[in-house]
This record gives sequence, C-alpha cells and structure tokens, in this order.
Amino acid sequence: MELSPRQAQILTLIAEGCQDKIIAQRLGVSVRTVDSHLQRLYQRYHVHSRAAIVAKWLREGGLPADDSVDIDR
Repeated sequence: MELSPRQAQILTLIAEGCQDKIIAQRLGVSVRTVDSHLQRLYQRYHVHSRAAIVAKWLREGGLPADDSVDIDR
C-alpha cells in the first residue's frame, strides 16, 4: 500500500484507537483534513471503514509512522 507520510501517521493513530478529533489535534490539522485523507484512502483501496483500511494496511506490511512528527499522547 503506497501511502504518503501523513496517511501513514493517520493510519497509525487510527490503529491506536484515536478518533478524528484527537488525530487532528495531534497532527495540527483540521478534522475535515483527517476525514479527507480517510475518504481518499477508502476509495483508493475499495474499503468502507476505519477497521478495514487499517486491516488492509497491516496485512500488506504497513508499519507505524516514523517519529518525524510527534504523535505522542
């Protein structure tokens, strides 16, 4: 699965159980931006849920985002 660094960060946080509002706060973006990334991922990979996109990402060897952006709680 080819992802941008931001998409990998978002998927990492979703896999940790974070909701869009928390993801937006941690990454310094709007909730709408997080949702836009997710909608594009859903369309691109033909899935319809957060669980499905994370499962597909992990099955295809997805790894948590690097530490280039502080996503600590």
